[in-house]
Amino acid sequence: MIKINKSQYLALVLVIAFILISATSYAQLGDVGFPDDVDDEPVASISGLIALGLAVGGYLGIRQTRKQD
Repeated sequence: MIKINKSQYLALVLVIAFILISATSYAQLGDVGFPDDVDDEPVASISGLIALGLAVGGYLGIRQTRKQD
């Protein structure tokens, strides 16, 4: 049986959560009332890696504050 330490377990949970919870977000809502003659650009999606970056940043921040105590 393979033993998993705490850091490996946390990394595994983060990867599984990223895979299962990732969703596409958009930077803007629908039509905001501009005239129809405007050349619209395609909707810019926000990458799912932002959520992963926030999770890793939160983990590193909590770890750093615990080290200082």
